[in-house]
Amino acid sequence: MSPRPSCPWPPPARLRRRAPRCHGNRAAPAGNRPPAGRRERAMGETGGARPGARRPRPGLRRTTPRYPRRSSRPARGEAAPRGGLSRWEGRRRLTAKEERPAAAARERRFTVSMEVVSAWAPAVGFTLLPPAAGFLGSTLTKKKLPVWYESLQKPSWCPPNWVFAPVWGAIYTSMGYGSYLVWKEVGGFNKKSVIPLGLYAGQLALNWSWTPVFFRAQKMGWGLVTLLLTTGTATAATVSWYKVNKTAAYLMIPYLAWLTLASALNYHVWKDNRDKKQSK
Repeated sequence: MSPRPSCPWPPPARLRRRAPRCHGNRAAPAGNRPPAGRRERAMGETGGARPGARRPRPGLRRTTPRYPRRSSRPARGEAAPRGGLSRWEGRRRLTAKEERPAAAARERRFTVSMEVVSAWAPAVGFTLLPPAAGFLGSTLTKKKLPVWYESLQKPSWCPPNWVFAPVWGAIYTSMGYGSYLVWKEVGGFNKKSVIPLGLYAGQLALNWSWTPVFFRAQKMGWGLVTLLLTTGTATAATVSWYKVNKTAAYLMIPYLAWLTLASALNYHVWKDNRDKKQSK
């Protein structure tokens, strides 16, 4: 068998379908290039695309995808759905006939929500009014507790100082909710609410005035008088509430019991420290 030449050109017929190895990655000269095979001819006719594929029209270039993405934003003059813009895909714009029931439904939902807010607002206001004023009054107490109140002689059954804040908070809250029940039962502020709510407002004002009288002015005697007036007015308010709403009257019982204890404590403190001078 005779040895094969190192690089014959042109190659034999049986080697024409593949490129000669001696040229590597370089293309053969145009004049000496072997005739293209069936695959090469197909690739040349389609511009390098797969045989049988549809060629794009010359001079045109696709700038948008074949299947454009749906916009998640509503069109101009079109409201977004209730669930948000993410649910807008696939929605169509409502006609004028379809928009009327939708607008009526939205208006009904808004009316119901406002009714709920208007129903809860008085309850929250009446309930939080006494604790809020009591919290403001406690700021005056904290300044006098470490100096003047601790130096007073108190009876052995006097509760510790940390008990007063949570007890007054619970009593103020229950009393405020009872006032809301009375206000709701009589139908708001009218002639029927003058006596029950007027007595309640009077005893609440006397209660708030005890803190500056006893701690700020250090008038233990006048503080006792204020507590006695508060107890009497609160008892009258409880009796008037019982005729309107029994639950509201029952909510005043812990308040009356605590007022009795506070009056007794104030009396003993005034009696045992009557001759003590006021501190500046």
